[in-house]
Amino acid sequence: MFDIRLEGKAPIYEQLYSGISKLISTGQMKPDERLPAVREVAKQMGINPNTVQKTYALLEQNGLIYSIPAKGSYVSADPKAVSALHDDALARLRRVMSESRSCGVTCGEAVGAANEIWSDDRKEEDQ
Repeated sequence: MFDIRLEGKAPIYEQLYSGISKLISTGQMKPDERLPAVREVAKQMGINPNTVQKTYALLEQNGLIYSIPAKGSYVSADPKAVSALHDDALARLRRVMSESRSCGVTCGEAVGAANEIWSDDRKEEDQ
């Protein structure tokens, strides 16, 4: 099952989408691996099955998963979908960096913040 924490102000389906897409893009979920059933995820996470279904539909629309009727949903083997996630993340990063620069954030401060984030992520992975 997914080890995804739902927290923050973002809609639950977006948080779930982000968590699952991260598992796929980092290789923690492999191509053709079956995703848990919608009802199973909803029950485990204490959320509405329609929210999970909406997330799965969005993942499928973006090419990250595919569904087989009466069989379930599976991780797509399409490298273009994962590449698109990577490209989208870089585009968002560029926008944030540009906004930060126009607010007076220096390159050194931005690099320091990035290093902090990477260090924090490594600590979480070690736990």
